[in-house]
Order: sequence, then structure tokens, then C-alpha cells
Amino acid sequence: MVGDARFRRRNAETLREAQNALNVAFGAILSAYVGNSLADIDNRPFDHVRLAGFFILIAVFILGLCVSNVMMMRREWALSAFFLGGGLVAAVFAHELGREVGFEVVVLRILTLCWVVALLGSNAMLTLIVWLHHRWG
Repeated sequence: MVGDARFRRRNAETLREAQNALNVAFGAILSAYVGNSLADIDNRPFDHVRLAGFFILIAVFILGLCVSNVMMMRREWALSAFFLGGGLVAAVFAHELGREVGFEVVVLRILTLCWVVALLGSNAMLTLIVWLHHRWG
């Protein structure tokens, strides 16, 4: 049988790889949506500075979400909350800029919600797997 420390380490490594794939998938979905929306918006003038700000804020949101997730896996709750809060503030500002540029904000909300739920859900699954292994292993 695999020891608890090794079991947790291997599961955490697997989770990190899965979450990296999750981030790539959501990034691709967001990019496809933004590209499609820009094609529609392209028929009228739009503010390039606001669009650049939107992308920067989305990058800060993603960074905050990912760093928060890593801190959560390390059980560093205060740092996790700090980065998650910063990421969510950036998401709110990106949401407003997205609306000003002409994006359908409901799509942005759905993507954000799904992304956060998927990351937190995968953390919960790892916790459950470790608990089950410890309890019955």
C-alpha cells in the first residue's frame, strides 16, 4: 500500500496536471468567444484601450484564481483568500469593460462561474479521495 504522504503527493500532482488542462480548456473557450464577439463588433468602431484593459484584467483574474488554488492546496487559507479576492475584483472590472466593449456579459458570467466551480470542485474531489484513502486505506 502507498503511504499517506506519497499518496497525497501523487494525487496533488495529478490534480495540478488536470487543473492545468482545465485552465487551458477554459482559456480556449474564452478566446473563441472573444474572437467571435470581436468579429461581430468589428462591424463598428470600438475602443482598443478598453479591449486591452479587458484582456489585462482577465489575465489578472486567471492569475489570481490559479495562485489562490495552489495556496488552497497547500492549506494556506489567508493567502488563498487574498489571491481569490484579487482575482474576483479583476473579474468584476473585466466584466464592466467587457460590457462597454460589447461582449455578452452573461457568457462572461457563466464562464467565470464554471471555471471557479470546476477548480474548487476538483480540490474537493482530491480532499474526498485523500479522506477515503485515510479512512479505509
